[in-house]
Amino acid sequence: MEATDKYNKEGAFVEPVLICDSCTKVILLDDLHKQGMCPECGNTKVRNVKILNDENLLRVNKWVEEGKVDPDWLKLFEEDKGE
Repeated sequence: MEATDKYNKEGAFVEPVLICDSCTKVILLDDLHKQGMCPECGNTKVRNVKILNDENLLRVNKWVEEGKVDPDWLKLFEEDKGE
């Protein structure tokens, strides 16, 4: 299954990573469910990730290596960059 099919915006919400509306750090969906807020700043408002800055990209790559994030999800951002 293609990454774009697996993580499309049409169906149920399945994004593994969100971004804090306040501090703009990436958050694992599982951590948000456990803590109920951003672990960095305590904010409760989050958004879907549309772009990844270098700092957040490093964090997500680490989560991919640890098996916490599906590598297919990260491919969506590589495809957007034309890589």
